[in-house]
Amino acid sequence: MQLSDRMRAVAALVLPCDSVADIGCDHGYVAMELIRSRTCAHVIAMDINSGPLERAKEHICDYGMQDYIETRLSNGTAALLPNEAEGIVCAGMGGRLVVSILEQGRTLIGGMKQVVLQPQSELDEVRKYLRTNGYLIEKEDMVFEDGKYYPMMRVLPAAFGKQERTLAGNLEQMGRRTMVRGNPPDISEICTEEAIRLTRVQDTYGPYLLEKAHPVLKRYLLWRKEGLEHIREQLRASGQMTARGQERIAELDADLSDIVFCLYSYYKQI
Repeated sequence: MQLSDRMRAVAALVLPCDSVADIGCDHGYVAMELIRSRTCAHVIAMDINSGPLERAKEHICDYGMQDYIETRLSNGTAALLPNEAEGIVCAGMGGRLVVSILEQGRTLIGGMKQVVLQPQSELDEVRKYLRTNGYLIEKEDMVFEDGKYYPMMRVLPAAFGKQERTLAGNLEQMGRRTMVRGNPPDISEICTEEAIRLTRVQDTYGPYLLEKAHPVLKRYLLWRKEGLEHIREQLRASGQMTARGQERIAELDADLSDIVFCLYSYYKQI
């Protein structure tokens, strides 16, 4: 069974457990890897489309895993019963769909031990939803494959309080970096604008990836920085600085400022 780097990294985020549900299982490869690696004893592979689900069944039977993986046609978590799974995996779908699945299964997912997510888009919307709905991002990973960057995360449901402590710790670190004559300011004295920026960049680029100075994230930040700078220079060189053009340059400057802010976490380790 040939797994892509993305799927292998998603499976590696799943903690050992008795049972997990793979929502949007597609061809079933992640579910099969969880059984092959003995990470999970049982997997419920679910998909809203019958075509991919049938192919998943074929693959599962080809590898003799039908006693360990069951398949279900399901819209999100709709076909999942309470206490059937200790966690879920949602990989390879748009961020807004991920948020919709989490919201639809809010009660069911709230009692689980782990949720592994790999949104393909709208990462900031997913992380904002997690942050404001009691999830704690416990671990993140990021891979580069076939010219694309794929962030992913393992989160803990029902973690209100832990998230606030994590943010407070980051603000305290920021305060220490702005020490003047050995006297660090209180957290309450830290500029509100900087606190807002910290939350924004964590939602956009990932709190765990930034904290651990993930090498693939650094590569992504530098790539994105180069792309935004190129767009900005093209706008300036066009000679047609309309009000909208000036507004766009201001937006690019703000994005670039956030990227430089993020890159600081790498260079401070040198």
